[in-house]
Amino acid sequence: MQVQEKQALMALTYVQKLGTKSVQDLLVMYGTASEVWNLSAKEKNSIKGLTPEIANQIGSKKIWDLAANEISFCEKHDIQIISKFENDYSKLLKECVDAPFITFKRGNVDLNQGKYVSIVGTRKMTSRGKDFIHELVAGFKNQPITIVSGLALGVDAEAHKAAIENGLPTIGVLAHGVNQVFPKTNERIGLKMMDNGGLFSEFSTFHAPEPENFLRRNRIIAGLCEATIIIESPIAGGAMSTATHANNYNRDVFALSGRPNDATAVGCHHLIKNHKAFLLTEASDVLNYLNISPRKTEKVVQKELFISLSQPEQMLYDLLKKNGKLHIDKIALDMRMPTYQLMPILLDLELKNLISPLPGKYYDLN
Repeated sequence: MQVQEKQALMALTYVQKLGTKSVQDLLVMYGTASEVWNLSAKEKNSIKGLTPEIANQIGSKKIWDLAANEISFCEKHDIQIISKFENDYSKLLKECVDAPFITFKRGNVDLNQGKYVSIVGTRKMTSRGKDFIHELVAGFKNQPITIVSGLALGVDAEAHKAAIENGLPTIGVLAHGVNQVFPKTNERIGLKMMDNGGLFSEFSTFHAPEPENFLRRNRIIAGLCEATIIIESPIAGGAMSTATHANNYNRDVFALSGRPNDATAVGCHHLIKNHKAFLLTEASDVLNYLNISPRKTEKVVQKELFISLSQPEQMLYDLLKKNGKLHIDKIALDMRMPTYQLMPILLDLELKNLISPLPGKYYDLN
């Protein structure tokens, strides 16, 4: 797609109160976004259903410049802008009636290679949920699967970590621009994802993480994937909206059951009872659905005894082994290292399943 046509299409998406369906209707009527953007005032006012407020925005220099600046910013920061009419656009997402016309990708991933599976759930994840995520994703290891989630706290972040641990590509779908990570506590994970995965969004880089954006984001998570997995969720959790979108797109949903009185299991039980999700017990449930033959692997009964560690990782590990649970400030002091340099080392040890973050910025060995 030519830059000018992409800029015109982007500008149309910036027109307030002009929804996806209306943009589609205009493109059908006039053929290209450029033709729509350059309509005369008389032509715009003659279009049925187009209010004066919307008509006045189409062709606006202010909006045109906003789109131009966004394209320039993305070029400078290695952010790929993918329109719905380009081959790099996700074929699965394109099937969705409300698929966005413009998407943004940062990182290294092919949106149309292999199978895409989303793993979502509550921010208040239990230890059982955490353990199951790692067991599940380990079952996907060496398979052509990309793990998709929302890079939120709890289940989302753990799904991304498990994917990194097992060498699987992973994509974080954001409710804001891909030039930032929210919450900031997940920034390290976002950076780790860049080499084998990355960040994806329908929102431009100047969009802030507004509350309403997160619900809109959930349809993208569902739309990118052949299957959606709900690990833990209350009845009104954000993961439930992702499941609803997946059902509406005719994609299958899997849910992990829990104890009857667990608040984090209520949403999953609701989905299973109402035939909106299959019961999930192990990785083979999903692999069979995706027509992938599970590979025979020996069950891991203990941690790997000989894990290669860098010198700083070994120092940090030995420090925790000697002293037990430590606050991050104490670790930084003992290692004579500023916190910003310490954070990547902590994450690497966490991904190697050697340490765990604890409430209050404490860390301890597993």
